[in-house]
Amino acid sequence: MKTSISNGGGTPLLGHAKPALREALGTRALVGMIFFEVAGGPYGAEPVVRKGGPFLAILGFLFIPLIWSLPIAVMTAELCSHDPHVGGKIHFVHKCWGPWIGWMNGWFNAVSNVFDVATLPAMALGYLEVLIGMPLSSTQRWWTSFALVAAAVVTNVAGVEIVGGVSYVLCIIVCLPAVLLVLIGTPELGGFPTDVHYPEVMWLHFLTSLMWNTSGFDDAGASAAEVHAPAKIYPRALGISVALVTALYVLPLSVGVAVDPAPQRWHDGFLATVGERLGGAPLGFALSLAGFASSVAQLNALLCTSVREIICMAEQPGQPVPAFLGTVHPKLQTPHVGTVLFGLVLTSTLQWHFVELIAATVIFDCVSFIIQFATWVRFRWVTPPDGNAETFLLPIGFAAVLLWSSGPVLLSSLVLFLTLSMGGAALYGTILAFLVGEGLYLAYAAKRRWVQS
Repeated sequence: MKTSISNGGGTPLLGHAKPALREALGTRALVGMIFFEVAGGPYGAEPVVRKGGPFLAILGFLFIPLIWSLPIAVMTAELCSHDPHVGGKIHFVHKCWGPWIGWMNGWFNAVSNVFDVATLPAMALGYLEVLIGMPLSSTQRWWTSFALVAAAVVTNVAGVEIVGGVSYVLCIIVCLPAVLLVLIGTPELGGFPTDVHYPEVMWLHFLTSLMWNTSGFDDAGASAAEVHAPAKIYPRALGISVALVTALYVLPLSVGVAVDPAPQRWHDGFLATVGERLGGAPLGFALSLAGFASSVAQLNALLCTSVREIICMAEQPGQPVPAFLGTVHPKLQTPHVGTVLFGLVLTSTLQWHFVELIAATVIFDCVSFIIQFATWVRFRWVTPPDGNAETFLLPIGFAAVLLWSSGPVLLSSLVLFLTLSMGGAALYGTILAFLVGEGLYLAYAAKRRWVQS
């Protein structure tokens, strides 16, 4: 029997839900998808060095998994094994807290996903420019980004097993140049030059870039309805992914900042330049190609999870999301309508800069993470470990759950506080997103009351 708990009104908080999509994901495919939902290797970590300096960057990637990534991974594994529903965190929050909080969580996630997925063409272009040895014009950048989004849409419409299989293969391919960089560059780890000028730390951009590069483990829950034996596969896949992501940030970046610790030179795609210094043109080319391939694979994986969260919102009662967005193709069994429309929305963000997109993504994510951990705490309050083989619960007490939740919640609160203190476009954009989301919800509620009267 799966655990079923109530939200106070008799509705199960996390009861078993029959998957609406084909169960096609095993451990390897899920590891590949999680890897690219979170990181895709060290490619894209350059802003962390640029905004915080080499020492803070390495320390951040060493310790952030313990207080940020690991709690998110455990939370996701527990909730998904108890209720493997499409949409994951969107479904859990709605079941726990009702339609208004469920909608605001889903709305902030949807806005965040647009910016998050839009970072990937921008990151890919950084490596592509290094790869071809010349900058692209604005027109060339837009059309190249459009082509990448279109390719991701086609792949996702074709099937989740294709996305998962491609992700696993590309995971191996993009890791090889990074491993080679570490092997060749290990002798450089003797120490950092002392005559380098380190600019003042830009704390907000540093934290948002660091959190963006280590976030995404909760996105694994979006495909829960398509995973075989979630109680076994989720803990295994998430555990492997946390270890893999941490190692592939810390080791290559340690070599990179030992070779060139000057933060101002760590532009997008700079890791390939480090590789060229250490291993010549072949290694530089391999890292550029791997960085580009990583961005494309991340685009595929995050588009997949983003659309499934929209499907979940369309299924939930009381949500102002058109039901047709959750339409599944009768033959391919994929959400083709939502995938195509999400791809079209992405085209409006293709001219944004990488760091601006990261900042916008993390701000919206922070609100969602606070809600998610409140959901996990409430779930654990009424669900003690019971040894049920059909579900996964880490054998820790409620006090430990509170302690683990405090790290991500405090870190999210800190980023939100820094954003409010600094003001600017990020603050006004967050307020605007909240007002638009609230307006949509109130308008939908008023329409329902009018129809029912």
